[in-house]
Amino acid sequence: MKKKRIKSKNKDIGFISSNGICIDGDILMNCEREHNSGSFLWFQILLTFVATICTAFMAVSFLDMEIYKTTIIYYSAMLSLVFGLMKSSHKIIKFSALGVMILHVIYLVSRISTIKYGLFVVIDRYLSRANQPNSTLGVQLSGISTIDYPYLASNFFVFFITLVCLGTAAACLYRIDFPLLFIITFPVFELGMYWGWEPSMWTVIGLFVCWVTVLALHIINHTTNKAGRKNTFAVHERKRTFYFTSEKQKACFYNVFMKFTAILSSLVLVVIMLFSAITGFTRPESFAKYRHDISTAVSNFSLSDLRNAFSDYDGGFDLFGIKTVGGTNGGVLGKTAGISFNGSTALKVVTPKFSNTLYLRGYVAGVYNDNSWTPVDVNGNEDTFSDDFEQGKIWVQDLDYDLIQRKYADLTPAQISVSVLGASKKFVYAPYASLYSSDGNTDDKKMRPTTESYVKLSSTKYSLYYFDPSLIEERLEALPEAIATEVPALSVNKDRGVDAYSEFVHQKYMDVSKSDELDKAYKEILSEYLGVDIYHKGDWTYEEISTAIKNYFSDNFTYTLEPGVTPKGEDFIDYFLGTQKEGYCSYFATAGAELLRMFGYPSRYVEGYVVLNSQLCEPEDDSTYEVSVKDKCAHAWAEVFIDNAGWYPAEFTPGYDNDNPNLTQQEKDPKEVTTTKSTESKPTTTTQNGGQGGTTSVATKKPANSSKASTTTKKTNSASNGHGARVMSGAGKTSVSSRITENNSSHGSFAGIFITLGGLLLIGFGVVVHRDVKVKKMRSELSNGDNRSRTVAVYRYMLKYLKLIGIADSRNITDLQLCDRLTEKCQEMQINDFSHMIKYIGELAVKAEMSNSVISDGELETALSYFEIVKDKIVLPKLSGAKLLNAKFVYCLY
Repeated sequence: MKKKRIKSKNKDIGFISSNGICIDGDILMNCEREHNSGSFLWFQILLTFVATICTAFMAVSFLDMEIYKTTIIYYSAMLSLVFGLMKSSHKIIKFSALGVMILHVIYLVSRISTIKYGLFVVIDRYLSRANQPNSTLGVQLSGISTIDYPYLASNFFVFFITLVCLGTAAACLYRIDFPLLFIITFPVFELGMYWGWEPSMWTVIGLFVCWVTVLALHIINHTTNKAGRKNTFAVHERKRTFYFTSEKQKACFYNVFMKFTAILSSLVLVVIMLFSAITGFTRPESFAKYRHDISTAVSNFSLSDLRNAFSDYDGGFDLFGIKTVGGTNGGVLGKTAGISFNGSTALKVVTPKFSNTLYLRGYVAGVYNDNSWTPVDVNGNEDTFSDDFEQGKIWVQDLDYDLIQRKYADLTPAQISVSVLGASKKFVYAPYASLYSSDGNTDDKKMRPTTESYVKLSSTKYSLYYFDPSLIEERLEALPEAIATEVPALSVNKDRGVDAYSEFVHQKYMDVSKSDELDKAYKEILSEYLGVDIYHKGDWTYEEISTAIKNYFSDNFTYTLEPGVTPKGEDFIDYFLGTQKEGYCSYFATAGAELLRMFGYPSRYVEGYVVLNSQLCEPEDDSTYEVSVKDKCAHAWAEVFIDNAGWYPAEFTPGYDNDNPNLTQQEKDPKEVTTTKSTESKPTTTTQNGGQGGTTSVATKKPANSSKASTTTKKTNSASNGHGARVMSGAGKTSVSSRITENNSSHGSFAGIFITLGGLLLIGFGVVVHRDVKVKKMRSELSNGDNRSRTVAVYRYMLKYLKLIGIADSRNITDLQLCDRLTEKCQEMQINDFSHMIKYIGELAVKAEMSNSVISDGELETALSYFEIVKDKIVLPKLSGAKLLNAKFVYCLY
């Protein structure tokens, strides 16, 4: 008969093995050399400090800006110490540390506004260095001087260090938890390494040592924290392995193990660095390639295929209620309070010289509904043109290029090369009259057209042929209507496709939004700018209609980048035309497109970028120019369809006639910086400091005095800065920069440090008072009461005094055994003359506590005299510096 195996059981009463033997006591751990656990807490605090300060300085190294280093060092050290002391077994230390932390939290709450702006500065600098679009937070930073940036960022880093230190303290002090430490610190490391930025080497070494040390402790500490264990060891039921469960014994071992691991990991890193320096080994280029491929894959990822689950990816992001796409809103209107720019590069363009503004068309939409523009949906029955264009080996988006080529066969097309950087990776950005099907890419990198609106991007680098409209304008008086004159038929399929597409356009792009304010605007343009009551399309050219609409906007509306949010329930067009009367390019493009439709011209809404010819610097090889198209060049406009000519831009935003009000003079003309002159034919412009190295342009209004007024520009107040431009209206806004400067000067850069130090002084005063109370209590217990209680008090305080110089034993032994052990330690420390005093006090205390014997006055006096000798002759001479302060103010024994 097989004997049934009895499982081992672990219980608080002891360990019961399979043979029934119960180990109902503790197991002593004996070592050749006794290890102290007292310094383990200080090594934990040191580990917390190193992890915190390395993480903070690593984050600073990724920002490429000045931060108050003293502030970072102070708060990293102070918070690490405070979190560590809150774990102390001494109540006075624990509550003092808690008091400092409360003061620190109060300080953070009082600086919440400054911390918020500091967050904006940090994100702005990070995205700027990463060369990523950042229109979102620039609105928050407008009006703040770059001089205040270090102050603001330093305030944010105080908050950041608090959070990091809280996490590292939880991982290194209150738990031994490597995953938590890694989760807290590694994201900061990856934020820089993702872009290939190298952090400061010492921060990498520090973090690596912290990771390895905590990981090693975490591994040996795993499964040892058994609930309910009171013994030194626990036995694993299956593995038959003994585990530490006593926190004190673990601290003794970890104290040694932590030092060994930290030193070993540091040596490993040093050896690796020396090997790299001696052999010249560097990271293989394949690493950079893999990282670039990952970054490109992420950047090119489009959610258009997941439209049912997610909204279209548009390259922007939503934060603090402001969503931007390369400076515009992806067809969504009135949802944002404003837009701004950080000066990052959206596109790199290489092109021959051009004469007028170059419009780079991206997002195209034709349906206005529910305060947004979306592309026209084309079903199979409505698409009567795609097959004809395909047989002609072009796309419908190539229409305007093909028509110009067929009419002006002697014109040579130009070639433009585009690299998409910070702009949305969903759209192709190309000039008008471009041959999209000639993008220079093949296979899966070739761009993909939609049925008839925008063209989808497949590769961030492409080249296109296009016709510069300015070359045609030199021959013609009007564009694009002159192109629409007799076009020779070179392809039956193409002609049939052109006719079918023209019919499609007139059906799909003539719907007008129902708006009372739009009707009022239409009638005002008729009467005030065209001088008629009834409109007949044949009586007016497109140029005359376009100019009238443009003048209407210039005379009655203000260009601003902070128009505010369209109220819920309000139609965007109605609110803009009737109440708001101000907005940026998306506002004017929307209303302009609708007005063009009312005047009989098919039109639609476009977002992209505009490049001024003055932005062309020195030519590259073969007379080509490379232009860095900044996010400030993001723009929205309307485009109009002319039969037999195709789609062409229709500009209605004030200030954009071969100009860009968001650019500084230096950005408009990099070749030389010139001051704007005041003339009668041009709006008067004055410049002033914009707070961050930019300028503020103010254009005076030139009133219209005829029915066909020339273009006028309403007053615009534009403030551009080193990280973006801000054009706003509405005087009387409080300057954020002035408030920050006032706070900076009144409170100083080290206000938090002063507050903390002041709190420490108050706590120090409380510690002194607490010491006096404890000393008086000790003297009262030794001098008052019966002989029995006074004898026990003498013994108890003697143990505390001896512990100050390391004469102690924490094992679970009797008092007499303890006195013997203390006597042995005295002999080991060559304190031979006083060992009998310790034994006498111990034996007398046992007699007082454990028997009914009377303690005589003589015995008590002898014990007190021995106690004074132990206190003043044995302990006090061995205390100096920190130990003496510890004895006075922590243990309160002197």
